[in-house]
Amino acid sequence: MAEFIVGNSLRKLAREHRFLQRLLWRLDYALIWLVVWLARRLPVDAASRFGGRVGAWAGSRMKRKTAIFRSNLALAFPELDDDQLDTLVARAWGQAGRVLAEYPHLDVLLRDEDRLVIEIREPIVTYSDPSQPCVFVAAHLSNWEVACSAMAKLGIPNASLYSPPTNPLLNRLLLESRQALNCQLLPRDNSARLLMRALKEGRSAAMVMDRRVDDGVPIGFFGHDKTSTLLPAKLALKRHCDLVPIQVERLTDARYRVIFHPPVRPRNPGADEASRATDMIQQVHNLFEDWIRQRPADWFCSKRLWPKNTVPNQPEVGGHDAEIDSYAA
Repeated sequence: MAEFIVGNSLRKLAREHRFLQRLLWRLDYALIWLVVWLARRLPVDAASRFGGRVGAWAGSRMKRKTAIFRSNLALAFPELDDDQLDTLVARAWGQAGRVLAEYPHLDVLLRDEDRLVIEIREPIVTYSDPSQPCVFVAAHLSNWEVACSAMAKLGIPNASLYSPPTNPLLNRLLLESRQALNCQLLPRDNSARLLMRALKEGRSAAMVMDRRVDDGVPIGFFGHDKTSTLLPAKLALKRHCDLVPIQVERLTDARYRVIFHPPVRPRNPGADEASRATDMIQQVHNLFEDWIRQRPADWFCSKRLWPKNTVPNQPEVGGHDAEIDSYAA
């Protein structure tokens, strides 16, 4: 979601005038609080469906953010025509609404046995001995927060990276729900130092990493370079631990399959660290591509991933929004 949902057209003025910024923050908070309050009073599956309808309705009115969705999806799926893209964007907004409405039910997703199906593709030491940590990475697919619930079910203590929204009121609201994830949440500032400390203390590190990172390195993604972080691979290499991709699939309503894929390892173990890290992140991105192609409507690609001129004839979309999303895996 955009930094300002209510009065988004005033965003430039609000960034110059603190009073207006705080007013719009409060209006956004009231709107999201109402959705979450209503969702909390519904059974979890009904809440998920309710969120889907709210997301589809709200997304159609957020023109600027919708343009970013459409631009990303047009580049990832150039074979789609305009009508197909419009349908896909509408479905993606509906899935985003489901995620929001499921936040107050994260404890239910962890507690109910039939809510999470966990599939382990290759056993590693962390699963049998959680005190031996590894690094987990995921994409913004389905409800990415559920990956932490799956790790909790496996008894794996973890420190997960998240990106606080600009609106401090919304940040507190989301953190209250995320307490049910049973993990240590680390803000993105100084993330390398904090995650390294967590690994040294015996906690696995986890992050969602399909977004653009401005100071990252070019990694191929859907046939185009996207600047991406090498942090997960560098942590795994420095600590001599596994780098494990996690895939989250929505089954029906608020039921999920969480797949722990085989660890990603450098294809040339003799290369220097930077080359090995780049290779590992490229492999991760290749997996993300496969997962997104399988379920494109489940992809929450609300930030521009490639430069504007990468996709010709797309609407100009400027700025850099703060998101109501998480880097927590």
